[in-house]
Amino acid sequence: MLALMKSLMNSFVGKIVVMIIIAGMAFWGVDQMFAQIRGGLGSNMAAAGSRGFDAAAFDRRVESVVRNINADSEEPVTKPDLVEQGIIDQIFNMEAAKLTLLGYADSIGVRPSTDAVVEELRNTDAFKNPLTGSLDLDTYRLVLNQNRISQADYEQQLSDDLTMAAMRDAAGAAIYPANALAAIQGRYLGESRNVAWFILNTDTLPEPDAPTEEDVRAYYDENLEALKQPERRMIDVLRMSAEDFLSEVTVTDQEVATVYEASKSERFSEPDTRTYVELLFDTREAARTAFGLLAAGSDPASIEGVASRETKTGRRESVSDPLLADAMFGAGRQSGALFGPAERGDQWLVARLISVQPGAVFPLEQVEGEIRDQLSRERASVLLFDKMEALDRAIGAGYPLSQIAEDVGVPLITYAPVDTSGRTRDGVTLHGLLQAGEAFQQSFQIGVGDTSNRFDIGEATYLTSPREIIESYTPEFEELSDQVRAVLVAQRQQNSVQSALDDLTKRIEVGETTLEAEAQAAGEVVETPLAPVTRRNAGEAGLPSAALGQIFNGKEGDVFTLPSRAGDMVMVMQLTEVTPPSEAELAELAPLANSNLLAELQSDLIAATEAEISASMKLRKNQGALNVYKASISTEQ
Repeated sequence: MLALMKSLMNSFVGKIVVMIIIAGMAFWGVDQMFAQIRGGLGSNMAAAGSRGFDAAAFDRRVESVVRNINADSEEPVTKPDLVEQGIIDQIFNMEAAKLTLLGYADSIGVRPSTDAVVEELRNTDAFKNPLTGSLDLDTYRLVLNQNRISQADYEQQLSDDLTMAAMRDAAGAAIYPANALAAIQGRYLGESRNVAWFILNTDTLPEPDAPTEEDVRAYYDENLEALKQPERRMIDVLRMSAEDFLSEVTVTDQEVATVYEASKSERFSEPDTRTYVELLFDTREAARTAFGLLAAGSDPASIEGVASRETKTGRRESVSDPLLADAMFGAGRQSGALFGPAERGDQWLVARLISVQPGAVFPLEQVEGEIRDQLSRERASVLLFDKMEALDRAIGAGYPLSQIAEDVGVPLITYAPVDTSGRTRDGVTLHGLLQAGEAFQQSFQIGVGDTSNRFDIGEATYLTSPREIIESYTPEFEELSDQVRAVLVAQRQQNSVQSALDDLTKRIEVGETTLEAEAQAAGEVVETPLAPVTRRNAGEAGLPSAALGQIFNGKEGDVFTLPSRAGDMVMVMQLTEVTPPSEAELAELAPLANSNLLAELQSDLIAATEAEISASMKLRKNQGALNVYKASISTEQ
């Protein structure tokens, strides 16, 4: 807000706007004025009934999403990344939609008891004491603190989850499918279908007549608009990243050696080898007792009641259990570290780290290049920061892109004329240009010589400027005649094949010929699946999904054709027989039919209930507050 006010005060019109804002605050009062801006939602970004969330609560939810994504992603994402990908809007819509259900639950007095919330906490393994296996408040607070979640926020979220689960469970409870529906579902699942097919090579079908010169000219005249070339632009691109300044930095041998000596044991050595002992016990109580004795310093060899004792030596990758591997090989783990008690089948495991054998250190000569490259990139990043200031000054001064590139010392790249998809007239995609993202897109919205806004994409900064605009036009017939002829030939070929297949399908269906006779005429053999196809074994039949759709949508005697992706081969298939299930099969299918119906009915009823709740509860959204939140993320970046 302060930055916005400062930018407004730099212009005459901006000063007038600021004066109006200040006068409005004085006349109506600050709270009332912003309440008007928020549309009656107060500080909330969205509200339904008595429930709502403000920007701080929404930001905590976004932070949680970022942590969850980064926990499983090789490339970390940031909140600005979520804005660019539209994920912030998706999170907002999901959180707002939850308010409808929660607001309705509040209005009718549905909320979980304190005991229900505590029971959920007790059942969460992350909050349990490893010795007692019960909820430990210190562990609970530590885990929440590590994840930057307050106890009140977590318990409210847990309460909300229980509320929504209760509402949905209630909507789908006590449903029993009618016998008539179960019988129909059983017949649907048990019905079997026999099919037969052969593969037809389209090269054996009659060739269409070649187009004459008059045909080609007529096609050209009828499709002038479709043959029009799109507007293309020759674009200059400035791409600046730390890599552009690697040649300007110097790293001495002494600096490389200093970094090597300071971190060789952690970064430049083989993984260490560790020795640990695994103790298995028949009961959890015995395992807990042993864990306590080991924590007090007892020798593993002196522990009594051990069902199995095994000493192991190896590296981290030799341990398949990730929790055990972290306990024995995690960063900072020293001799004496413990793990357990953990259930292993019908036994309980306790492990203790005995010793750590450091891995062999790589010689300086082997890692010198890696260290030098890292130091170079770090210093190039510092140079990039200085260059970014020069870049912003040049942009603010309104310099042309060529002068901006000269000022920051980065070469200008000129790309051949392309359309808005980044393709040249010859159909070549210029991927380097597409990497400019929004800067490339904006180059089609500005004039020749104008400069786009600055866009930071990944680790690079982009600016673009159109050098030349080639207006859209339709090439002369002489230039396109060969291309038009090829299109017309392909069209006629496709139409001819489809016409032949339609005729073949009709003749088989009306009984003029048979699938076997047509297969023999084509020099092919008729094939059938190993067993009749049902909706239960369809995935194992080995048939294309498009064929399965036709099989279950068709009626006995239907013929359908399925071309290959290249179009040179066609599967000609006939549905030869549809057999309903026997009474014995229906009886066997009854449990499955009831289960399927129950799941579908519950899903339908839950959806209908939520639709009714949405209709009765007015969900209010403050789109302006969401836009401000997204803008604040971009400003922080």
